[in-house]
Amino acid sequence: MLQVDNRTPFKAALAVFADPRGVETAYLAVKAAFDIAPEGLRPTARPVPLLPGDVYWGDPATTGLRAAGELTLCKPSTDIVVLGHAIAPQAGQRAMQASLRLGPVASTLRVWGLRRWQRRGLGQWKPSEPEPFERVPLRWELAFGGFERVPEGGEAKEFEVRNPVGRGFIGRRESGFEDRPLPQIEHPEDLLEDPGQRCAPVGWAPIAPAWAPRRHYAGTYDEAWQKTRSPFLPKDFDPRHLQTAPPALVSPSPLQGGEPVQLLGCQPAGRTLAFELPRCTLGALFRFRGGEHEVEPRLDSVILEPDAMRVQMIWRAGFAVDKHLLKLAEVRVDCDEYPRDEYLGTQMRRVA
Repeated sequence: MLQVDNRTPFKAALAVFADPRGVETAYLAVKAAFDIAPEGLRPTARPVPLLPGDVYWGDPATTGLRAAGELTLCKPSTDIVVLGHAIAPQAGQRAMQASLRLGPVASTLRVWGLRRWQRRGLGQWKPSEPEPFERVPLRWELAFGGFERVPEGGEAKEFEVRNPVGRGFIGRRESGFEDRPLPQIEHPEDLLEDPGQRCAPVGWAPIAPAWAPRRHYAGTYDEAWQKTRSPFLPKDFDPRHLQTAPPALVSPSPLQGGEPVQLLGCQPAGRTLAFELPRCTLGALFRFRGGEHEVEPRLDSVILEPDAMRVQMIWRAGFAVDKHLLKLAEVRVDCDEYPRDEYLGTQMRRVA
Protein backbone atom coordinates (compact mmCIF):
# COMPACT_ATOMS: atom_id res chain seq x y z
CA MET A 1 0.00 0.00 0.00
CA LEU A 2 1.31 3.44 -0.96
CA GLN A 3 2.55 5.34 2.10
CA VAL A 4 3.98 8.73 3.00
CA ASP A 5 6.90 8.50 5.42
CA ASN A 6 6.45 11.96 6.90
CA ARG A 7 9.55 12.92 8.90
CA THR A 8 8.35 16.47 9.54
CA PRO A 9 5.98 17.83 12.22
CA PHE A 10 3.72 19.09 9.41
CA LYS A 11 0.80 17.55 7.53
CA ALA A 12 1.65 15.71 4.32
CA ALA A 13 -0.59 13.99 1.78
CA LEU A 14 -0.25 12.31 -1.59
CA ALA A 15 -2.73 12.54 -4.46
CA VAL A 16 -2.59 11.15 -7.98
CA PHE A 17 -3.84 13.20 -10.93
CA ALA A 18 -3.16 13.43 -14.62
CA ASP A 19 -0.85 16.38 -15.25
CA PRO A 20 -1.65 18.95 -17.99
CA ARG A 21 -0.09 16.59 -20.56
CA GLY A 22 -2.36 13.76 -19.44
CA VAL A 23 0.43 11.82 -17.70
CA GLU A 24 -0.50 10.16 -14.41
CA THR A 25 1.46 11.99 -11.71
CA ALA A 26 1.87 11.59 -7.95
CA TYR A 27 1.62 14.97 -6.21
CA LEU A 28 2.95 15.47 -2.69
CA ALA A 29 1.62 18.37 -0.61
CA VAL A 30 3.17 19.45 2.71
CA LYS A 31 1.38 22.00 4.88
CA ALA A 32 3.07 23.81 7.76
CA ALA A 33 1.32 26.17 10.17
CA PHE A 34 3.18 28.60 12.43
CA ASP A 35 1.94 30.66 15.36
CA ILE A 36 3.07 34.28 15.22
CA ALA A 37 4.35 35.08 18.71
CA PRO A 38 6.42 37.96 20.16
CA GLU A 39 9.43 35.66 20.50
CA GLY A 40 9.14 34.53 16.89
CA LEU A 41 7.32 31.99 14.76
CA ARG A 42 6.93 28.40 15.91
CA PRO A 43 5.00 25.44 14.47
CA THR A 44 1.48 25.12 15.84
CA ALA A 45 0.94 22.53 18.57
CA ARG A 46 -1.43 20.67 16.26
CA PRO A 47 -0.79 20.40 12.52
CA VAL A 48 -3.45 21.93 10.27
CA PRO A 49 -4.99 19.39 7.85
CA LEU A 50 -4.82 19.82 4.10
CA LEU A 51 -8.14 20.77 2.51
CA PRO A 52 -9.32 18.23 -0.09
CA GLY A 53 -11.44 20.78 -1.99
CA ASP A 54 -12.63 24.37 -2.22
CA VAL A 55 -14.64 25.78 0.70
CA TYR A 56 -17.04 28.72 0.19
CA TRP A 57 -18.61 31.06 2.74
CA GLY A 58 -22.03 29.80 1.64
CA ASP A 59 -23.69 29.25 -1.73
CA PRO A 60 -20.91 29.40 -4.37
CA ALA A 61 -23.27 31.42 -6.58
CA THR A 62 -23.56 34.24 -4.05
CA THR A 63 -20.49 34.03 -1.79
CA GLY A 64 -16.75 34.07 -2.25
CA LEU A 65 -14.16 31.37 -1.78
CA ARG A 66 -13.25 30.98 1.87
CA ALA A 67 -10.32 28.61 1.28
CA ALA A 68 -8.98 26.93 -1.84
CA GLY A 69 -8.53 23.16 -2.07
CA GLU A 70 -4.97 22.11 -1.34
CA LEU A 71 -4.68 18.72 -3.06
CA THR A 72 -3.99 19.85 -6.57
CA LEU A 73 -1.43 20.07 -9.35
CA CYS A 74 1.73 22.17 -9.00
CA LYS A 75 1.30 25.93 -9.39
CA PRO A 76 3.67 28.03 -11.53
CA SER A 77 4.43 30.40 -8.64
CA THR A 78 3.47 31.25 -5.05
CA ASP A 79 0.00 32.42 -4.05
CA ILE A 80 -0.35 34.85 -1.15
CA VAL A 81 -3.75 35.35 0.49
CA VAL A 82 -4.91 37.06 3.67
CA LEU A 83 -7.83 35.70 5.69
CA GLY A 84 -8.96 38.19 8.30
CA HIS A 85 -10.30 41.70 8.88
CA ALA A 86 -9.26 45.28 8.41
CA ILE A 87 -9.31 46.70 11.95
CA ALA A 88 -9.86 50.38 12.70
CA PRO A 89 -6.85 51.88 14.51
CA GLN A 90 -9.12 54.00 16.72
CA ALA A 91 -12.76 54.43 17.68
CA GLY A 92 -14.97 56.30 15.22
CA GLN A 93 -12.84 55.42 12.20
CA ARG A 94 -14.69 55.88 8.89
CA ALA A 95 -11.94 55.04 6.41
CA MET A 96 -8.43 53.61 6.50
CA GLN A 97 -5.77 51.92 4.44
CA ALA A 98 -4.48 48.40 4.86
CA SER A 99 -1.22 47.36 3.26
CA LEU A 100 0.70 44.17 2.68
CA ARG A 101 4.30 43.67 1.67
CA LEU A 102 5.78 40.19 1.39
CA GLY A 103 9.07 39.84 -0.44
CA PRO A 104 8.53 41.16 -3.99
CA VAL A 105 4.75 41.52 -3.56
CA ALA A 106 2.99 44.66 -2.33
CA SER A 107 -0.67 45.67 -2.18
CA THR A 108 -2.70 48.47 -0.58
CA LEU A 109 -6.45 48.57 0.05
CA ARG A 110 -8.72 51.51 0.82
CA VAL A 111 -11.26 50.35 3.41
CA TRP A 112 -14.47 52.25 4.14
CA GLY A 113 -17.36 52.17 6.56
CA LEU A 114 -20.74 51.48 4.98
CA ARG A 115 -21.69 54.01 2.27
CA ARG A 116 -24.74 54.28 0.01
CA TRP A 117 -25.64 56.21 -3.12
CA GLN A 118 -27.46 59.51 -2.50
CA ARG A 119 -28.99 61.98 -4.95
CA ARG A 120 -27.23 65.30 -5.28
CA GLY A 121 -29.24 66.75 -8.15
CA LEU A 122 -31.13 65.79 -11.27
CA GLY A 123 -29.55 62.58 -12.51
CA GLN A 124 -26.53 63.05 -10.26
CA TRP A 125 -25.38 60.86 -7.41
CA LYS A 126 -22.77 60.89 -4.69
CA PRO A 127 -21.60 58.44 -2.03
CA SER A 128 -22.92 59.09 1.46
CA GLU A 129 -20.54 59.76 4.31
CA PRO A 130 -19.03 56.46 5.50
CA GLU A 131 -20.36 55.08 8.77
CA PRO A 132 -17.92 54.43 11.62
CA PHE A 133 -16.64 50.86 11.82
CA GLU A 134 -14.50 48.66 14.02
CA ARG A 135 -13.77 45.72 11.69
CA VAL A 136 -14.37 45.02 8.01
CA PRO A 137 -14.09 41.43 6.75
CA LEU A 138 -11.57 41.10 3.92
CA ARG A 139 -14.02 39.27 1.68
CA TRP A 140 -14.99 39.64 -1.96
CA GLU A 141 -18.60 40.35 -1.02
CA LEU A 142 -17.45 43.81 0.14
CA ALA A 143 -15.28 44.63 -2.90
CA PHE A 144 -16.51 46.07 -6.21
CA GLY A 145 -18.55 43.63 -8.24
CA GLY A 146 -21.93 41.93 -8.42
CA PHE A 147 -24.80 41.49 -10.90
CA GLU A 148 -27.23 43.96 -12.39
CA ARG A 149 -30.58 43.99 -10.61
CA VAL A 150 -33.61 43.07 -12.74
CA PRO A 151 -37.36 42.84 -12.03
CA GLU A 152 -38.64 39.59 -10.56
CA GLY A 153 -38.74 36.95 -13.26
CA GLY A 154 -36.15 38.76 -15.37
CA GLU A 155 -32.66 37.54 -16.24
CA ALA A 156 -29.52 39.38 -15.23
CA LYS A 157 -27.25 39.71 -18.24
CA GLU A 158 -24.55 42.02 -16.95
CA PHE A 159 -22.18 41.20 -14.12
CA GLU A 160 -18.59 41.67 -13.00
CA VAL A 161 -16.75 38.55 -14.19
CA ARG A 162 -13.87 39.23 -11.77
CA ASN A 163 -16.18 39.31 -8.74
CA PRO A 164 -19.83 38.37 -9.33
CA VAL A 165 -20.59 38.34 -5.57
CA GLY A 166 -19.44 41.90 -4.82
CA ARG A 167 -21.27 45.20 -4.53
CA GLY A 168 -21.33 48.45 -6.49
CA PHE A 169 -21.88 47.01 -9.99
CA ILE A 170 -24.87 48.66 -11.70
CA GLY A 171 -26.09 47.50 -15.10
CA ARG A 172 -26.79 49.83 -18.01
CA ARG A 173 -30.51 48.99 -17.86
CA GLU A 174 -30.83 50.01 -14.21
CA SER A 175 -32.15 53.38 -13.09
CA GLY A 176 -33.21 53.24 -9.44
CA PHE A 177 -30.26 52.68 -7.14
CA GLU A 178 -30.73 55.10 -4.27
CA ASP A 179 -29.45 53.61 -0.99
CA ARG A 180 -27.57 50.87 -2.85
CA PRO A 181 -24.34 50.09 -0.94
CA LEU A 182 -20.93 50.97 -2.35
CA PRO A 183 -17.91 48.69 -2.01
CA GLN A 184 -16.09 48.90 1.30
CA ILE A 185 -12.81 47.61 -0.18
CA GLU A 186 -11.24 49.48 -3.10
CA HIS A 187 -7.94 50.30 -4.73
CA PRO A 188 -6.78 53.71 -3.43
CA GLU A 189 -6.22 54.92 -6.99
CA ASP A 190 -9.43 53.50 -8.49
CA LEU A 191 -12.29 54.69 -6.30
CA LEU A 192 -15.95 54.38 -7.30
CA GLU A 193 -17.33 57.90 -7.78
CA ASP A 194 -20.18 57.39 -10.27
CA PRO A 195 -22.85 54.63 -10.37
CA GLY A 196 -21.98 53.64 -13.93
CA GLN A 197 -18.25 53.45 -13.27
CA ARG A 198 -16.44 50.13 -13.65
CA CYS A 199 -13.63 49.65 -11.13
CA ALA A 200 -11.23 46.75 -10.84
CA PRO A 201 -12.18 44.52 -7.88
CA VAL A 202 -9.36 44.32 -5.35
CA GLY A 203 -8.89 42.12 -2.33
CA TRP A 204 -6.65 39.65 -0.57
CA ALA A 205 -8.95 36.61 -0.45
CA PRO A 206 -8.70 33.61 -2.80
CA ILE A 207 -10.41 33.74 -6.21
CA ALA A 208 -12.99 31.14 -7.23
CA PRO A 209 -12.14 29.00 -10.29
CA ALA A 210 -15.19 30.25 -12.24
CA TRP A 211 -14.17 33.91 -11.89
CA ALA A 212 -11.84 35.91 -14.12
CA PRO A 213 -8.94 35.71 -14.54
CA ARG A 214 -8.84 32.02 -13.52
CA ARG A 215 -11.68 30.99 -15.82
CA HIS A 216 -9.79 32.32 -18.86
CA TYR A 217 -6.93 29.90 -18.16
CA ALA A 218 -9.11 26.80 -17.71
CA GLY A 219 -9.03 25.79 -21.37
CA THR A 220 -11.71 24.84 -23.88
CA TYR A 221 -14.20 22.14 -22.92
CA ASP A 222 -16.12 21.65 -26.16
CA GLU A 223 -17.28 18.75 -28.31
CA ALA A 224 -13.80 18.28 -29.77
CA TRP A 225 -12.38 17.99 -26.24
CA GLN A 226 -15.05 15.44 -25.34
CA LYS A 227 -14.23 13.32 -28.37
CA THR A 228 -10.44 13.51 -28.38
CA ARG A 229 -9.19 14.57 -24.95
CA SER A 230 -11.64 13.89 -22.11
CA PRO A 231 -11.15 13.13 -19.21
CA PHE A 232 -7.77 14.88 -19.41
CA LEU A 233 -7.28 18.64 -19.29
CA PRO A 234 -7.71 20.42 -22.63
CA LYS A 235 -4.59 21.17 -24.62
CA ASP A 236 -5.06 24.91 -24.14
CA PHE A 237 -5.20 24.58 -20.34
CA ASP A 238 -2.92 27.17 -18.74
CA PRO A 239 -1.44 26.28 -15.31
CA ARG A 240 -2.10 29.86 -14.21
CA HIS A 241 -5.66 28.61 -13.64
CA LEU A 242 -4.27 26.95 -10.50
CA GLN A 243 -3.17 30.27 -8.98
CA THR A 244 -5.90 31.16 -6.48
CA ALA A 245 -4.54 34.48 -5.19
CA PRO A 246 -5.52 37.82 -6.73
CA PRO A 247 -3.11 38.65 -9.58
CA ALA A 248 -1.37 41.33 -7.48
CA LEU A 249 -0.61 38.71 -4.82
CA VAL A 250 0.95 36.08 -7.07
CA SER A 251 4.70 36.28 -6.61
CA PRO A 252 6.60 36.92 -9.88
CA SER A 253 8.73 33.88 -9.01
CA PRO A 254 8.31 31.19 -6.34
CA LEU A 255 9.08 32.29 -2.80
CA GLN A 256 11.85 30.49 -0.94
CA GLY A 257 11.12 31.28 2.72
CA GLY A 258 12.92 33.95 4.72
CA GLU A 259 11.13 36.81 2.92
CA PRO A 260 10.13 39.76 5.15
CA VAL A 261 6.42 40.25 5.82
CA GLN A 262 4.74 43.52 6.82
CA LEU A 263 0.97 43.66 7.30
CA LEU A 264 -0.58 46.96 8.35
CA GLY A 265 -4.24 47.55 9.17
CA CYS A 266 -5.14 44.09 10.41
CA GLN A 267 -4.21 44.43 14.09
CA PRO A 268 -5.80 46.48 16.91
CA ALA A 269 -4.51 50.00 17.62
CA GLY A 270 -2.87 50.23 14.21
CA ARG A 271 -0.09 47.80 15.08
CA THR A 272 2.01 46.43 12.23
CA LEU A 273 2.48 42.69 11.99
CA ALA A 274 6.10 42.13 10.95
CA PHE A 275 8.11 38.92 10.71
CA GLU A 276 10.03 36.74 8.27
CA LEU A 277 8.57 33.70 6.58
CA PRO A 278 10.09 30.57 8.12
CA ARG A 279 12.78 28.82 6.13
CA CYS A 280 12.00 25.17 5.52
CA THR A 281 14.31 23.08 3.37
CA LEU A 282 12.11 20.19 2.29
CA GLY A 283 13.18 17.10 0.42
CA ALA A 284 10.96 14.41 -1.09
CA LEU A 285 12.12 10.93 -2.04
CA PHE A 286 9.90 8.88 -4.36
CA ARG A 287 10.82 5.23 -3.83
CA PHE A 288 9.92 2.73 -6.50
CA ARG A 289 10.62 -0.95 -6.56
CA GLY A 290 13.98 -0.92 -8.29
CA GLY A 291 14.93 2.74 -7.81
CA GLU A 292 14.32 6.07 -6.12
CA HIS A 293 14.12 9.71 -7.22
CA GLU A 294 14.68 12.90 -5.22
CA VAL A 295 12.40 15.89 -5.83
CA GLU A 296 12.52 19.29 -4.12
CA PRO A 297 9.04 20.54 -3.12
CA ARG A 298 8.36 24.15 -4.02
CA LEU A 299 6.53 26.71 -1.89
CA ASP A 300 3.36 27.59 -3.78
CA SER A 301 0.96 28.93 -1.12
CA VAL A 302 1.26 31.36 1.79
CA ILE A 303 -1.88 32.00 3.85
CA LEU A 304 -1.70 34.85 6.35
CA GLU A 305 -4.26 34.74 9.17
CA PRO A 306 -3.82 37.91 11.25
CA ASP A 307 -6.96 37.26 13.33
CA ALA A 308 -5.56 33.91 14.45
CA MET A 309 -1.95 35.18 14.51
CA ARG A 310 -0.95 32.33 12.26
CA VAL A 311 0.67 31.74 8.88
CA GLN A 312 0.26 28.63 6.76
CA MET A 313 2.69 27.52 4.05
CA ILE A 314 2.20 24.78 1.48
CA TRP A 315 4.93 23.10 -0.55
CA ARG A 316 4.22 20.83 -3.49
CA ALA A 317 6.12 18.37 -5.64
CA GLY A 318 5.04 16.14 -8.48
CA PHE A 319 6.60 13.07 -10.04
CA ALA A 320 5.26 11.49 -13.23
CA VAL A 321 4.53 7.81 -12.61
CA ASP A 322 2.65 7.19 -15.88
CA LYS A 323 1.77 3.48 -15.89
CA HIS A 324 4.09 2.65 -12.98
CA LEU A 325 1.98 3.85 -10.06
CA LEU A 326 1.78 0.36 -8.58
CA LYS A 327 5.58 0.30 -8.44
CA LEU A 328 5.67 3.39 -6.22
CA ALA A 329 6.24 1.90 -2.77
CA GLU A 330 6.72 5.00 -0.61
CA VAL A 331 7.26 8.74 -0.59
CA ARG A 332 9.50 10.14 2.15
CA VAL A 333 9.53 13.80 3.11
CA ASP A 334 12.13 15.50 5.34
CA CYS A 335 12.68 19.02 6.65
CA ASP A 336 16.19 20.09 7.68
CA GLU A 337 15.04 22.87 10.00
CA TYR A 338 12.22 20.93 11.67
CA PRO A 339 13.01 17.20 11.92
CA ARG A 340 9.94 15.47 13.34
CA ASP A 341 11.42 13.52 16.26
CA GLU A 342 13.60 16.37 17.48
CA TYR A 343 10.78 18.90 17.24
CA LEU A 344 8.16 16.68 18.91
CA GLY A 345 10.59 16.01 21.76
CA THR A 346 11.01 19.75 22.26
CA GLN A 347 7.23 20.18 22.26
CA MET A 348 6.81 17.51 24.94
CA ARG A 349 9.45 19.14 27.15
CA ARG A 350 7.76 22.52 26.72
CA VAL A 351 4.39 21.07 27.81
CA ALA A 352 6.00 19.29 30.78
